[in-house]
Amino acid sequence: MNNEKDRRAKRALVQKDVIINGIIKAEALDIGMEGMYIYTQANFITGAIFEISFKINDVPVKAMARVQHAQPSVGIGIQFVDLSAEDTAKIKQYIEG
Repeated sequence: MNNEKDRRAKRALVQKDVIINGIIKAEALDIGMEGMYIYTQANFITGAIFEISFKINDVPVKAMARVQHAQPSVGIGIQFVDLSAEDTAKIKQYIEG
């Protein structure tokens, strides 16, 4: 994906609890159709793949995600790599309001 395109993609500011690999609690700060930025003090390396879970309008969403950008002890930008059509629709509806 093109970084310029990613930055222009519509995103919604959020404050959502996120669970990484079923054990690490973090907080999503924004979400888009392709991914989200997550505040976490846990350190990840770019390219790492993990399971992520969160809720959209109190409905659980689970996906696999890849770290696209890592800021140690600050947060990570992730890209969804395995997201069901149903969960994609939930995110789209949330972003578009």
